[in-house]
Amino acid sequence: MTHMIMRFFSLIVMGCLALVGCSSDPNQSAFVRQALTRNAVLEPDAEFSDLQSSGAPAYVAGLQNKEGAYTLFVRQTINAKGEETWISPDHLSLGMKEGMIIATRGFGNDVFAADVNKTLLALKVGHESDIVEHFITPLSGSSQVERLAFRCRVTKISRQSVPLGVNYTADTDLFEETCRNGQSDFQNLFWVERGSRRIVQSRQWIGEETGDIALRLVVE
Repeated sequence: MTHMIMRFFSLIVMGCLALVGCSSDPNQSAFVRQALTRNAVLEPDAEFSDLQSSGAPAYVAGLQNKEGAYTLFVRQTINAKGEETWISPDHLSLGMKEGMIIATRGFGNDVFAADVNKTLLALKVGHESDIVEHFITPLSGSSQVERLAFRCRVTKISRQSVPLGVNYTADTDLFEETCRNGQSDFQNLFWVERGSRRIVQSRQWIGEETGDIALRLVVE
């Protein structure tokens, strides 16, 4: 078990009671329970280990519809637009922008790209309620690329404390994003730190088959 995994377990033990008690989402609580009962950990590849050792930012993550399916992501790259690539030891990849998922690879039925700029702006401004557009392009096996447009309501739900490390707890506003387009609908949750306006914890929808992924920032 790597040093990062040990820190992760310490983080979850410190934060699980607060998360179970405060979260409006029961699946988020289930993710914590699954993390505490996991025994086997994959050996990370060299690139992941090097990034981890260098102190790269990290998230703990778990798929909500698959028992025990959780891992760590460390930031691999960031470009001039603020678009980031995060990798896991089990060869998954997330494209992220300021805490929001803009692409996935390795999950199956992946997201080729997503435009989340209007949701990000709504979270930063922090109004009680906003209507935004959210665009997702699924990665399919065919040559045709279909961009799906969703109309979403971003609503401030409550104020919550989120433990991110042994010595750090974030004071956050919890936002719910509900989206629909006539064919499908989904819900995202974002815990946005007051002051910095960064997303420190979230539950984000990837697609119909993969479902939701829970993410929590790790702070040393």
